[in-house]
Amino acid sequence: MDDVLIIGGGIVGLLSALALADRGRRVTLLDAPRRHPPASWAGGGILSPLYHWRYPEPMNRLTLDGPRRYRDLVRRLAGNGLDPSDLCESGLWVEADGAEAERGLAWAQAHGQRCQVAPLSAHLPEGRAGQGLWFPEIGNIRNPRMLKALRAGLRDRGVTRIEARATAVRPGEQGGEVRLDNGERRRASTVLISAGAWSPDLLASLGVTVPLFPAKGEMLLYRLAPGQVPATILTEQGYLIPRADGAVLAGSTLRKDDASTSPTAAGRRTLETMAAGILPMLAECRPAHHWAGVRPGSERDWPWLGEVPGTRGVFAAVGHHRNGLVSAPASAELLAQLMCGESPFLDPADYAFVSSSASSS
Repeated sequence: MDDVLIIGGGIVGLLSALALADRGRRVTLLDAPRRHPPASWAGGGILSPLYHWRYPEPMNRLTLDGPRRYRDLVRRLAGNGLDPSDLCESGLWVEADGAEAERGLAWAQAHGQRCQVAPLSAHLPEGRAGQGLWFPEIGNIRNPRMLKALRAGLRDRGVTRIEARATAVRPGEQGGEVRLDNGERRRASTVLISAGAWSPDLLASLGVTVPLFPAKGEMLLYRLAPGQVPATILTEQGYLIPRADGAVLAGSTLRKDDASTSPTAAGRRTLETMAAGILPMLAECRPAHHWAGVRPGSERDWPWLGEVPGTRGVFAAVGHHRNGLVSAPASAELLAQLMCGESPFLDPADYAFVSSSASSS
């Protein structure tokens, strides 16, 4: 029997494995990246929800200190191939004027976030957009390299990784049995379901339904000289994300109930138009890469984190939607505390599957 069995090798599953290994737990990770690549590989890595102030407090509590948590992770994983430049301290410019800007400023003041009004020209002189808000302490993480470094770090800490897909979970008196697509069955005293867009079937095997759906997103990557896009730029139409080496990501489309991972011609045209609309020079550039991923979509604006109803020792982390990367470190800490019987740093009722006190206030 395994001690802890984690289903899913995305950012939440990997960071949960790290937090549990730090607590002396013996962790086995089930991952199927070829068939079900994690959304956290495909995303852009902005360390903020898009338009932060539009989200309820349960999401704010998981994301406000995301930049600080990633700075700590980058330092910790330096020996596993992660470079300090993989955390791009670009700052974030968000398109907003009038009442929207006032709302953003009020939110920033209430939550202790540095913010000021600034035109796009102050941070992207060749860009086309008007007024916005500047968040100097919010950047982005080079997420594929973060995932690679985490996998290496987990190997060093004795975490076992098995490449297989879980098809069902059956609860036991403590923990449960996980059935794999290779016919194997594994039992563990603690199970965590963190399989992204493919979690609903596993929850259904436990008789639990939450409003989740796959949400396909496509991205482009341009090769530019370092510094040509010095800041992360967010508009209502999309965003540009700079890397330290000059790569610039443009994203992202959103197609609900689509679990395919193949990029499309229509998605490429949409993204090229969006990118050139922000920075006209990109109309003359050919994207170097085009890819697609599947987000763990949710009808709720913050995730479910906690023990699955009707079980003892089966936990789930689902519904992170577009905010999995920025909320993953705090989500993993909360999960590890709950799984190890510690006092949680956040009220778990807000994230529970069944909770009369959960609210969006």
